[in-house]
Amino acid sequence: MRQILQHLGSGRTELADVPAPGPESGRVLIQATQSLVSLGTERMLVSFGRANWISKARQQPERLRQVWRKVRADGLWPTLTAIRGKLAQPIPMGYCHVGRVVSAPTRPDLAVGDRVVSNGPHAEVVSVADGLVARIPDNVPDEDAAFVPLAAIALQGIRLMGVAPGARVVVMGLGLIGQLAVRLLVAQGCEVYGLDPDPDKCLAAGRFGARCFTLHSLADPVPSVLAWSGGQGVAGVLITASTADSAPVNQAARCCRRHGKVVLVGVVGLQLDRADFYREEVSFQVSRSYGVADPADAYSAQGNFRAVLELMSQGRLTTDGLVSGRLEFAAAPRAYDDLHRGGTLGLLLAYGGREGVLARELVLSSALPVPAQTVVALVGAGNFAARTLAPALLAQEPRPAVAHVVSARGASALVLARQVRAARVATGLASVLADEAVRAVFISTRHHLHAAQASAVLRAGKAAWVEKPLALSEGELADLAAAQAESGRILMVGFNRRFAPLAQHIGRRLREVPGPKRFEAIINAGVLPPDHWLLDPRVGGGRIVGEACHFVDLLRFWAGVPIVSAHAVSRGADGQDAGRFVLEFADGSTGHIHYLTDLDPALPKERFLISGDGWEVELDNWTRCRGRGIPGFDRGGFWRSTPDKGHRWAVQAFLAAVRAEAPSPIPVEELLEVSRWSIRLQALTVS
Repeated sequence: MRQILQHLGSGRTELADVPAPGPESGRVLIQATQSLVSLGTERMLVSFGRANWISKARQQPERLRQVWRKVRADGLWPTLTAIRGKLAQPIPMGYCHVGRVVSAPTRPDLAVGDRVVSNGPHAEVVSVADGLVARIPDNVPDEDAAFVPLAAIALQGIRLMGVAPGARVVVMGLGLIGQLAVRLLVAQGCEVYGLDPDPDKCLAAGRFGARCFTLHSLADPVPSVLAWSGGQGVAGVLITASTADSAPVNQAARCCRRHGKVVLVGVVGLQLDRADFYREEVSFQVSRSYGVADPADAYSAQGNFRAVLELMSQGRLTTDGLVSGRLEFAAAPRAYDDLHRGGTLGLLLAYGGREGVLARELVLSSALPVPAQTVVALVGAGNFAARTLAPALLAQEPRPAVAHVVSARGASALVLARQVRAARVATGLASVLADEAVRAVFISTRHHLHAAQASAVLRAGKAAWVEKPLALSEGELADLAAAQAESGRILMVGFNRRFAPLAQHIGRRLREVPGPKRFEAIINAGVLPPDHWLLDPRVGGGRIVGEACHFVDLLRFWAGVPIVSAHAVSRGADGQDAGRFVLEFADGSTGHIHYLTDLDPALPKERFLISGDGWEVELDNWTRCRGRGIPGFDRGGFWRSTPDKGHRWAVQAFLAAVRAEAPSPIPVEELLEVSRWSIRLQALTVS
């Protein structure tokens, strides 16, 4: 199938051939008929991509602060590498998609062939979460339905504003969302005053019942709005404009009556003038796009989609005059050259229903690997695979041949495949398992998939590298252990830190130091968004089993003896899954893991202290090791030092074992032990 990708580094818009997604629980598979180019969001992304580095930085000042914190914590070169990696990842464009259902395993109200609208991207086949798909009534044409996500964005803002029929409302910004907002407000009986610098857009809004004011630098719209409202002010202002200027939000406050409400749907400067809001006790709220994905929520995207479709079906909301052009999907990249043309509103893309668009595998190269190369496959094409695992593979000598890249999202698979020069891309695992040439498979999918995928790989007679965690439950772990025992193939977990040069150096020296030791790991884990998948126990499992397991493994490596017990000293109460834990080892050593989410982001990410009778060793963020009261530990700390967490060396050890048909670089019993204790730590509470 084909999909539009936007390259943020170069600004290039690409119509790429990618493998189609497959059926999936919790998602609807849709074959496209129409999609709508959203001028505001997509024009902003195109402009950002085509800008130089200085302009990119100016457009995102908050990112500059994050960059500076990363430079202080990790160093300049790792920061530059991360920025380049981020910009090298093209992103799918679009979120107004209409098509027919191919598969809907968890939406019993939908049947194959039903017409639906979703927030899917511009692609011939899309896979969309159940809660972001709505059936289209029979009397609503596909072209009209393509406007539903944009109208839902406007409707969400209107609902948050809470205005009653007869209320007077200002709409600031009369692009597509603003035009739809005007029509929705008029449909519910409100009087509307529109503001925009484009006189054509003001005329378009005026044809559907709005009074309008054409903005220009010498005119203040507030007196006109107040005069229109009889001097009382308006009930609410919906801001659908896009500008870095803070003037709109403060003008909006001055337009409001007592206890009026300003709702931001677009993107504007947010330097609020307190006096403007204080005077009439005006409230301000930011709207969340078309609403949340959970259909049970009163402000859900699906609810907004259905409400818009009902208005369209009743003839109370039309898209007349909003289509500026139509293009066949094959010519879609040309649409992005028209985004800055004056008077442009909606651009519709029509899909022709080509044969073969549901194919889930794509051949990129027919070249065969040289005999000396180890043939591998990559399953999972997210940020870790692209920015960490792929560079580690490309740094190997001899370099392995990547036969397959697999990801549930075909675009991600294609991007990673280009990076590692893979021969094939797919959205399913079957082709990897069936390929007898593949000797090893690297799995870096989301955590809930690890155990089942690794078991399938082992039972197919291939070595399995699994990014942590190995499993989310002890039941999964037992099945995986059985699969490894049956196959006899290598099972490896991406516990890279024990392979880092400084970790290896410390490990060798510790073997020479008798007696129990005290290990301490202080981890500055940072804060994740509350809805991040890692915090979902069904998908990510939690941050302890999913991330802190690295430090369980590292301390187990340094101790050199099994863990015999563990307890929690504290658990975070902020929803970020922090905690302090104590491990006890068979030789009397103890390990203290402080996995913290409330530290200053500028502080080092990882710091380790190891101590014994009269001595101490400190490892600072994988750049410097220093011993006090004990010789032979000092290493690193040069001004050019960059953190080396061992990814390259872990991959090297794994591939060497695969080539030699040797045991796993980490004994299987030790992998299972560390994974078992990590699962138990995740479940621990403070006793």
